[in-house]
Amino acid sequence: MLASFLSARRLAGFAVVAAALAAPAPARADLVTNGGFETGDFTGWTQFGNTGFTGVQFGDFGGVLPFEGDYQAFFGPIGSTGGISQDLATVAGQTYTVSFALANFDGTPNSFSADFGGTNLLTLVDNPAMPYTLFSFDVVATGALTTLSFTTQHDPSYYLLDAVSVNPAGASVPAPPALLLAAVGAGVLGLRRRLTKAAA
Repeated sequence: MLASFLSARRLAGFAVVAAALAAPAPARADLVTNGGFETGDFTGWTQFGNTGFTGVQFGDFGGVLPFEGDYQAFFGPIGSTGGISQDLATVAGQTYTVSFALANFDGTPNSFSADFGGTNLLTLVDNPAMPYTLFSFDVVATGALTTLSFTTQHDPSYYLLDAVSVNPAGASVPAPPALLLAAVGAGVLGLRRRLTKAAA
């Protein structure tokens, strides 16, 4: 009788552990609207500057799959910079993790910069071809409203942007699924060839 009771308790314990392992990861408290461009456009974002050769693409772009989801943004303004920005509700003094996936096709001149509330997170100038790479930065907000912006120029080709997120530092973020890793692999292959605006 005691053995049956202990076996039942063990099974119940295993069931609790299995349920915990199967439970979905907590949703991240993402402050960015449409960070994956899954609306198929720049909803939630404000475009500025030179908006030529800039948009949102379903599926692959020049052979490169989105980093996650079904859409990705492309930027290729010629001769001058352009980009997108979004004002986020933040808490002054709070640290936030800003992350985004960026890819670059071959060709110069090109430039890319990411800024959060006037703090420069990343600047690339005449960057060589690069497969989708996930960048992440911890930065302190200085006010109740913080502007996240991406500024680009790519005369011969394009930058690709996807998976933009801003979360309070330490917030749980789900691990990327296997399909996401496959997309990254496809991106590595896709960026080996040169994509020019004439070809696009």
